[in-house]
Amino acid sequence: MNQLQPICQRGKRVLTTTQLAEAFGTEAKIINRNFQRNADRYVQGKHYFALSGEELREFKGSRQFDDSLKFTSILYLWTEKGAWLTKYRAGMGCLRKASR
Repeated sequence: MNQLQPICQRGKRVLTTTQLAEAFGTEAKIINRNFQRNADRYVQGKHYFALSGEELREFKGSRQFDDSLKFTSILYLWTEKGAWLTKYRAGMGCLRKASR
């Protein structure tokens, strides 16, 4: 695993879903699936930020080296609390490598 490089967004240190997945040894699609299934447990602004529209375009423009953002229409950035909540869910068996 490479050293994670947190990003500053709205005054908070955040990680992209790809970075979070790498840290947890899983895939971004597994993190996304877990989030979709448990969205009611996450609070926007506390656990994550959802970037879209102009805010997402600006973010992509500042991260031109990141090809994983190329076709993204909504980008989730995870705060430390969101990462811990996701890790907690992982401990409950909600995050595991895709077997397919």
